Formats: sequence, C-alpha cells, structure tokens
Amino acid sequence: MSEFIKQKQVQGLVADLAARALDSEVVKKSNNLSDVTPSTARTNLDVYSKSEVQSLVAGADNAHSVDTIAERNALSGLKVSDRVFVTNDGDGKWALYIVTAITDGVGSTSTFVKIADEDIFTNAISATAIKTSYESNADTNAYTDAEKTKLGHVTVTQAVNLDNMESELASTTSTANTALSNANAAGTAAANAQNTANTANTAAAAAQSTANTAVADAATAQSTADDALAMANTKEDAFTQEREFITGITAAANIPAPVTVANTLAAGFVPLVFFNGIAVKTVVFTPGSNQLTYTVPYETEASDTITVVYAWN
Repeated sequence: MSEFIKQKQVQGLVADLAARALDSEVVKKSNNLSDVTPSTARTNLDVYSKSEVQSLVAGADNAHSVDTIAERNALSGLKVSDRVFVTNDGDGKWALYIVTAITDGVGSTSTFVKIADEDIFTNAISATAIKTSYESNADTNAYTDAEKTKLGHVTVTQAVNLDNMESELASTTSTANTALSNANAAGTAAANAQNTANTANTAAAAAQSTANTAVADAATAQSTADDALAMANTKEDAFTQEREFITGITAAANIPAPVTVANTLAAGFVPLVFFNGIAVKTVVFTPGSNQLTYTVPYETEASDTITVVYAWN
C-alpha cells in the first residue's frame, strides 16, 4: 500500500471521528445522563421509574406486624389506612386491623377496625356457610332428603310427556267433576226419598200398632183354630204357635234380611212376617231351622219392629 493511500485513510478516519464527537451524537460525563431521555432509556433498559417503584411498594410502607394487641397499641407513627397484622388477637388466632383515625400517631390513641381474622376464613368455607351462600342466590333452593325420598318413588322406564299427562289429568278431572255433580244430585234425591220414607215410617208405626192388635186377635183365633185342627187330625204332630217381636235389624232395600227366631220352624206351617205391622209378601224359610229371610222394598233400620208368627214343635 502506498503512503498516499494510507494518508487518505487516516484523513477519512479523523473526519469520521470528528463528526461522531459532536454534542448531539455523544453522552457527556459532565451532563450526568441529563442529555438522555429518561422514559426511552428506562424502556430500553426494562427498569421501573421511582414513582412506579413507590406505587408497587406503597402497601408495604403502611403494613405493620406484631404478636399481640398490646404491641399493636404501642405502635407509633401510624397513619390512617395503615394495616396491622396481629399474630394473637387474644384467642390464639391471627387478625388484621386497619387504622381509621389517629390523634398523635400512637397506637393506643388510634382507632382500629378489624377487617379480617382467622375465624372468618375458617367459617367461610364450612359446609353450613357454603350451603347458606349457595341457597341465597336467586332461583336456588335446597334439595332436601325428604324431597329426594319422594322423588325416589318415581320410576320411569321410558320417555314421559308430562304435558300429555297434565292434559289427560285435566280431562279426567272434568269427568270426575261431572260424576260428582251427578252424585250430588243423586244424594239430594236420596235425601228427599229418605224424608218420604221417614214419613212413611211414621205412618207405618201407627199401622204397626193397629197390626199388633190384629195379630193378637189373629193369634187368639189361630189358637182356637189350632185346637180345632188338633182335634180334627189326630196324626198331626203336636206344635206350639209363637209370636216374636224383633228389633235391631239393619238391611238395605230389596235385599233379603236375615231373621233368627227362638225355636225351629214346624213343618207344614208357613210363618207370617210383619214389617212395622205391614204383612211381608216375600218370606223364605226352611222347616226344622230357626232361620228365615224377608225382602221389602225399603231399608230396614234398627228401630223397625219385625213381627214373626210361626209354629214350632
């Protein structure tokens, strides 16, 4: 390389260094970094500013930690919003207080408000607390054991359309209501019939008295006839005529009502039955038995008098 070329290279290097030495291109020690843009430099260096650091540690500046309430009250230099963590709140459990008012900055003259303690956190996750919190939500209800038992009785083996069931139930209810209305009408008619029957029963009672007199007369006549018959037919078995008045029988209308007499019915004689003095047409009996039945078109009540005239031997 010639000396001339070397000289030209050195001149170029000197010119370049001179340009780079301008105030706008270099950081001078005497300026103590004042010629650097702070926000740009912090961004490039990935560091926080003083205000950002103070904001991050602000909570730590206001926090205190002590072992007992007495130590909390002995604190000095307190400020409103300071937080004090007490290891033993007097019950062996921790608590967190916040300062809401101060006088001279001494703990014993400040106002503390408990904002959290160990019991709050322990109770907050108890089963009872969770249940109460959950059921306090709108449209949220308890699902009890009793309801679970009731639901357990429902067995469904295929898809069920509850809307169809409700519609069918409504139809069934309508039919039932109609039946109930008809039954009520029938009940009214039955009540009217009962009133008529009661009136008839009163008349029958009067007739019974007359019939009883007639029966007595008939019994006398029957006795005389029996004596005559016994004399006329010596082969006729000896028998005794009996007349019994029976009450306490209850039976429905048109249903055979059973009657038990004191003696067995003699063969060859038809027993006579009177319902409150009225002769009964339908009487069924078996000779040699003390049982018979009668059928009348009205209800037999316990107060009705059933008179049976029969022969026995």
